[in-house]
Amino acid sequence: MSTQETAPTSYLEANGTSYAYRLIGHSPNAIRPLLLLNHFRSNIDLWDSTLVNNLTILGGGRQVITYDYAGHGHSGGTVATSIPSFSSNFIAFLQVLLVLLKVEQVDVLGFSLGGYVAQQLVLDAPDLVGSLVLSGTGPSFGPGLVRPMAEVQSAIMAPTPAGPPTIAAFFPGVVAEEGESWLNRSLAGRAAIAGHNGEPELASFLAGPGVANLTKAYLAWDADPLPYALLQSVQKNVLVTAGQNDLVVPNQNAWVLAHQLPNANFVQYPTSGHGHIFQYAGLYAKQVVDFLGAEWPRSPFHAGSVVGLLA
Repeated sequence: MSTQETAPTSYLEANGTSYAYRLIGHSPNAIRPLLLLNHFRSNIDLWDSTLVNNLTILGGGRQVITYDYAGHGHSGGTVATSIPSFSSNFIAFLQVLLVLLKVEQVDVLGFSLGGYVAQQLVLDAPDLVGSLVLSGTGPSFGPGLVRPMAEVQSAIMAPTPAGPPTIAAFFPGVVAEEGESWLNRSLAGRAAIAGHNGEPELASFLAGPGVANLTKAYLAWDADPLPYALLQSVQKNVLVTAGQNDLVVPNQNAWVLAHQLPNANFVQYPTSGHGHIFQYAGLYAKQVVDFLGAEWPRSPFHAGSVVGLLA
């Protein structure tokens, strides 16, 4: 069985852009695949192997898919300048991938920036999505939200990312050692096969001109009231998770997100921050798998199908 460390890198072309992705775990079966959307500046090489492999092992035959946004990691193209453009690119990718995998939908786990993209996706093309997991993320502009501290934003948007500021942004100081372990795992996970047998060299965090585009997309989302206003139309089962003290996306925003979604469960992890999904990788993966397996409370009411914004 392939893992985060061993899964081969595949590529597909959609709308003239080459996208890199990996299929991890078992082949598709009756269980929908789970596709992971990464955080700000990250790529498929940098997913935490402990988290990804737990999602696969505990998933009972569920395949996990990782994907590089355009202009990130091993994908071609340029970094999108808006979350709707991220979503449009992702939809183009999915429409090709689903045919290759012979499935109609994927479940989507969006972490941080990936949560923004997942929200826009389910508004634009709900028929492509089964259930949603939204972690360390929040809605677009609207009532009840809290802005992160300016110094935290500066750290994650710095021209060249550095280890200590990244760890401090993702993990509380009392668990800084766990943050160091996470970063080491993430940077080393693909080291053994990178550059061998046709595999690409390791890709690092996004740097250079693409960061300006990414920052523009982030700031535009933060000022757009429309996605927030449409959240109550989302007829999907959703799990929203947050760290107790998230400095990147304040946990208050995750609570507001869960409150706006009609069919959401909300979980907050103690003594944790933005990186709660890595700090509690085993527990988090188990809860995600159980939720996707319909073992969590579900709303008995469903308003029927909703036409996507791009329909």
